[in-house]
Amino acid sequence: MNSRITTDQISELLAQDKSGRVTRELLQAFLRNPQGQVNDKLQDYHVTVDYGMTVEQMVEAGRYDWKNSDVSSRNFQVKGEGLVEVNLELVHLNKVASTSEAKAYLDANGLRAATIEELLAFGATFPDVQREFPIVALGSSWVDRYGDRDVPCLDRRRSKRRLDLYWHDYRWDGFCRFLAVRN
Repeated sequence: MNSRITTDQISELLAQDKSGRVTRELLQAFLRNPQGQVNDKLQDYHVTVDYGMTVEQMVEAGRYDWKNSDVSSRNFQVKGEGLVEVNLELVHLNKVASTSEAKAYLDANGLRAATIEELLAFGATFPDVQREFPIVALGSSWVDRYGDRDVPCLDRRRSKRRLDLYWHDYRWDGFCRFLAVRN
């Protein structure tokens, strides 16, 4: 079997780069870890969560270009008190994964999924990170009128920052990051 890279594969890589799905950081992460078996922790993110704010105030502090109107106090209650310093990590599984696989990875590595309050504090403190890849908070969810459970996610559309809800049982793309807190 020929293990050499073909010109068709190079063309596909260039097409993925042009579409924005492949970034320099993602390519370098792949080259460091082509099997995609281990999370590549690059940085901790320190945020202050203000539990005295409403969800709407937290959303406003993030100054998103677009926000899903269902991310509200009606659907997500703030759970906590005061100002709390939190050290967050972005977990990159580097493969397509189900929500249960992502949660199992977090559990096995001494992490818990971040909540919506932590995600919104992250978005307000580090606004440009979501332009690189989607960031998912599996620690909070809401059941919509159709009975589907949704989780909050920071992502982008072109250069616009977005706050959206994704289906909990989504198959997460390999470039997604899961926001987590060390137990």
